Amino acid sequence: MHAPAVLSLVLLLLLLLPLLGAALDANCTPASCGNLPIRYPFWLRGHQPSYCGYPSFGIACDPTGASAPSLNDSYLRVLDIHYGNRSVVAFHTNLADDPTGCRATRFNMSTSLALSLLAVSRANWELFLHANCSRQPPPAGSVATHCKDSGAWFMYLGRRSYEPGAPPLPGTTGCRFSIVPVLPESPELKALSDYETLVKRGFLVEWTVPGDCAACNASGGQCRFDADVNAFRCHCPDGRRQPATCAPGELLIPRFLTGPAAYVYPEYTNDDWLEGNRFSRH
Repeated sequence: MHAPAVLSLVLLLLLLLPLLGAALDANCTPASCGNLPIRYPFWLRGHQPSYCGYPSFGIACDPTGASAPSLNDSYLRVLDIHYGNRSVVAFHTNLADDPTGCRATRFNMSTSLALSLLAVSRANWELFLHANCSRQPPPAGSVATHCKDSGAWFMYLGRRSYEPGAPPLPGTTGCRFSIVPVLPESPELKALSDYETLVKRGFLVEWTVPGDCAACNASGGQCRFDADVNAFRCHCPDGRRQPATCAPGELLIPRFLTGPAAYVYPEYTNDDWLEGNRFSRH
């Protein structure tokens, strides 16, 4: 492409970017699912494009309100989102739908989240399930349940921080055991019926995703995810898509105008473009 044509394209782009930016802003306006606010890194499936949030953080909302919204159409049901400390209160449907607690005896929460950007918070308490403690009785306050395939199990609410792989509770050495996270300050576990209440209250999950959305917002931008480069982008009011914030710097030209995405460096003068042809493609 000749230099005058490149310069004309750049000038045209500068005129179009504010209109393009306004369209994208409308697509990603913060939404809600019932009383649950939805914004980056989450996005509302069926109502927003996936670039409004992180791809695996789509929230599926039940239009009838009969069930809690799900995270990415998975087993996790979202009860609350705390954007300030990047945490979610959620419950696991496989556990909540089993009042006997027997599914929890075969459950490993850490394995369930191993391939995601979510981690069970250590602020949770531990709901401890144990069996085959032949050498000593179950801890005081344990609640019994009977499972068809594995016999008698006992539940105990341990008021200690959730820590995967930690040693079992005192008095349970040599036993079979499983640990389920529950919210801190959970109510007492005095009967088997309390188990269902505990797991339906949920547990804390923390997320870690690329990009500093707060810094982007503070600079006047809105947070986006660019699937083409698998990276965070800060979408600016003038249409720029920056790697971090809307501070002056590189300008990302939309792919539909130029083919493969290209970076234009606005600090160059028109003479630089004419002499050096510094238009680079990525």
